[in-house]
Amino acid sequence: MRTIVITGPTASGKTGIAIEIARRINGEIISADSMQIYKHMDIGTAKPTENQRKGVKHHLIDIKEPAESFNAGEFRKVALKIIENISARGKQAIVVGGTGFYLDALINGLDDVQPVNEKVKSFFDDICEELGSFYLYEWLKVIDEKWALKISSSDCQRIKRGLSFYVDKGMPLSSLFLNKNKKSRDFLIFALFASKGFLKNRIKARTEMMVKNGLIKETKDLLEHGFGGCDQLKAIGYKETVDFLEGKIKTENELIERITRNTLSFVKRQLTFFKSRFKDAQWIDIEKENPLMVILDAVSGHPS
Repeated sequence: MRTIVITGPTASGKTGIAIEIARRINGEIISADSMQIYKHMDIGTAKPTENQRKGVKHHLIDIKEPAESFNAGEFRKVALKIIENISARGKQAIVVGGTGFYLDALINGLDDVQPVNEKVKSFFDDICEELGSFYLYEWLKVIDEKWALKISSSDCQRIKRGLSFYVDKGMPLSSLFLNKNKKSRDFLIFALFASKGFLKNRIKARTEMMVKNGLIKETKDLLEHGFGGCDQLKAIGYKETVDFLEGKIKTENELIERITRNTLSFVKRQLTFFKSRFKDAQWIDIEKENPLMVILDAVSGHPS
């Protein structure tokens, strides 16, 4: 049974769609949201409400304290076990969220690459600084064309990675990733999208609702409980609210505008990442299509 993945930018409606699909096809939801794993952070992370969760089991929500860490590798390990358990019980696993690194780790696997000798790495750092990435890219095409084709000629970090790995290990970096496409076939990936203007309106409306529902109090409580130094309080929505509480942002309207603007910038980065990493995704324009029906139709055509 293939795992369903529903992703897309912030405010694209992933949560509601996933819950309705789960209800219709006997599914359970695995959250792929790097903020919803944290307790006490409900409003600013747009967690599904208790009412939404009734009748549909959710996994990987409220599993960590804000001071605790959780990374993509841990997510992959835990999520795969949950998927296996859900499938063993004859139910459909549905992964939903917008944290690209989590989904990439789950779908495409993690790079099991041994560290490269620091002297070799420094050698290519110096060359890149002196001659630029294009010169190194031409070299990379000769020794590891497959890796070169996966990256941009201006992506100096990945170019240096490919070259230094080849020189140090005596084998092309691309040889480590030959089986990744096979892993992605275990997933049916759906990515929601919409125009910038459409998403901006939804983001602003959602932000207004967050503030109305108590985002400021939630952030204040987190600070009072000693979580002010946690990276989680630097996430969009919380960091602006901290600024509001500290007087750096003067009004609630300014707070809403700041969160909306920063979220919209984040959405652009999300979409760029999704398009580059999830080549097999079926893209759904939520302005023109009914995502629920599109996904249900596609799932019915892929029973296993």
